[in-house]
Amino acid sequence: MTNYSGMTARDLPEARQDLIDWAAGRGGQVLAQHGGGPLGPIIATSARHAELYYVNADMTALARQIGAGLDVYALAAEDLPARSGLLVWDNPATSERPGAAPTAVLWTSTGTRIMISLLCPTPAYRAWCTEVSTDATAAAPLVTAGRLVYRGRGPTLPLDGPDTPWDRLRFVDHEESTRTLLATLILIRQPVDARRSLHEVEDVAPSKASRKRIVQAGGDPTSTVRYVTLRQNLRRNDHGTADSDHARRVYQHRWFVRMHRRRYPDREDPAGWSKKWVGPYFVVPRGCEDAPIIGGDRVNVLRR
Repeated sequence: MTNYSGMTARDLPEARQDLIDWAAGRGGQVLAQHGGGPLGPIIATSARHAELYYVNADMTALARQIGAGLDVYALAAEDLPARSGLLVWDNPATSERPGAAPTAVLWTSTGTRIMISLLCPTPAYRAWCTEVSTDATAAAPLVTAGRLVYRGRGPTLPLDGPDTPWDRLRFVDHEESTRTLLATLILIRQPVDARRSLHEVEDVAPSKASRKRIVQAGGDPTSTVRYVTLRQNLRRNDHGTADSDHARRVYQHRWFVRMHRRRYPDREDPAGWSKKWVGPYFVVPRGCEDAPIIGGDRVNVLRR
């Protein structure tokens, strides 16, 4: 297997069970000895209730590109695809050296904030340790939870707050991974529009062997994984009507619309409106399925 995470979507339920066992056992003890308090049981409980998400390499590259261009930090509770989740990217989420860069996150929402744990693939982490020091290599088994390695706590992310410039949040070393996570969560949460969306989602079940091992460990073998991937085909469907937005104009191009904040009427908000993330999406007007793409430098993120 040559993918960076060392996993497929079918492996994620078993990887989740390994993380639960580690956090409830040896890992919880290690964390407590290093001042983590009850962090082990918290991780185990979060992982046990987590929805599972696997983001393929192309979609990870797109999330990193989108995240780097986000002007502000803004995350609402409704932007979360689940209250707790375990998400694996099949490429590093940051530009750090392979093995050091996070490739997975475990999150849980407490209502007003999100607690994040950062993880990375075991083979890549061990290869990185051999280049760093013998001490790192010796300590690696203590933080290894099967296919994933616990790299520590990430930033605590506020929910339902105002749009905030990134420099005010002081995420420091975690800003790049937070940008990638924010873009990924918003992409997953947005409805998959067959005409405009850049991504598609499918449910994948664990393999028969994985289900057997999960049962033996006392876990739930019926959990499925949300597999998020870039669309193979960005052509517009032919079910548009004369009342569509594009019917009244003549276009000669296709174009990308970047992720941005948009104001919507909101009766529950004192101001009468609220902001939500919109995009990114690909606009293909009728009759322009083969027209040139404006901003074509972004096409390199699409699989062909």
